[in-house]
Formats: sequence, structure tokens, C-alpha cells
Amino acid sequence: MATQQDFNEALLKMAILMYRIDGKIRLNEQELLDGMTDSLDWSGANSITAVQNQATADARQAISSNQVEGYLANLKPALLFDKQKALDTARELMQSDGEEAGEERKLYDQLLHLLMAD
Repeated sequence: MATQQDFNEALLKMAILMYRIDGKIRLNEQELLDGMTDSLDWSGANSITAVQNQATADARQAISSNQVEGYLANLKPALLFDKQKALDTARELMQSDGEEAGEERKLYDQLLHLLMAD
């Protein structure tokens, strides 16, 4: 069973993937991610900055190697801890820049299907 900290880490990883998926990082997306990061109750062994840096590298790798679905599937158990917050966060990021990129929509739809399948 996932813990709150497991969820926080998975949420951060999913959010980074969502805002990097279209290859365009906009200021309002970055500000939304920063606000979300600041609001997390972090109690992990690794600092939030270390997890964020690793998640950025992992997201880049998943995108460039076309392994996004597998990356999301690995996050699923922890995201199920609060699937509504995960979906709300993904939707906010997808819509934050005023335009919904096709890649963002596809990722959101994959996430929705993944989390609602249970």
C-alpha cells in the first residue's frame, strides 16, 4: 500500500512528465509546478530537489525513448493513493498555458485510463 510520501514523489514525477511532454516549458507551467512542489508535505529520505532533478532526467529519457506509458505504469500504484488529486494536477498543468498540446492531451488520457481502470 502506498504512503503519502510515495504519492508525493509519484505526483511530482507525473507533473514533471506532464509539463515536459510537449517539449515546451512555459513560465506558467513552471510556476504551477513550483507551487505544487512547495505545498507538498515532504518527509522523504531524499530531498525534494534531488527527487525533482532525477524525475526531470527520467522524464526526458522516457519521452526520448518513447517509454512514456511504461513510466506512467510504474507510477500508478503510488498515484492510486489519491487518484483524484493526481488527475486534477495533470489537468491543471495541461490547461495552465492556455493551449492544450496534443501530447499533453494524450498523456492525460493515458493517465485517466490507467487510474480509472481499477
